[in-house]
Amino acid sequence: MKFDEVFKGYDKFNKDWALASAGSIEDFNGCTIGWGSLGSIWDSGGIRRIITIYIHPARLTCKYLLENDYFTISFFDKADKEKLAYMGSHSGRDDKNKAETAGLSPIKIGDSVGYEEASLTLLVKKHYQGQFSKDGLSDEIKNYYSKSPEVYPDFDGGWQAHYVFVGEIVEIKEN
Repeated sequence: MKFDEVFKGYDKFNKDWALASAGSIEDFNGCTIGWGSLGSIWDSGGIRRIITIYIHPARLTCKYLLENDYFTISFFDKADKEKLAYMGSHSGRDDKNKAETAGLSPIKIGDSVGYEEASLTLLVKKHYQGQFSKDGLSDEIKNYYSKSPEVYPDFDGGWQAHYVFVGEIVEIKEN
């Protein structure tokens, strides 16, 4: 197996982006993510397929992820990248119909929300959530955050790190 083949999943986040969404069809929020990973952990006799995502607490979607036991990760065709760009640059605090404004059609998927236009949606049962500790970060990563406090605000003039959400993929919907 070639190195590039091993890291195709990485490209799904880093280059193609995805939408992380949580809540009910009546009350949800989603945002574009470029940070995530696939793997396995906490196996108990079988394979537990895990996805890990990173969301900054300034994002409204973080609130929904913290409050719900399930979330979705939706991947789209390259032709839909403009829609993902909209979802990543506009807040659900300002536009309660952000998904529709972006040209997306929300649909119920299990106990969460996905999008009709998605080529692949993962329904994820959350097993862990927690914020990175500043004390646990290397100086290099602290410097990364401190260079952009306006991007990673703590709402007190400084910066704060992302939340980590780890969950088990319990359903896959392909279009």
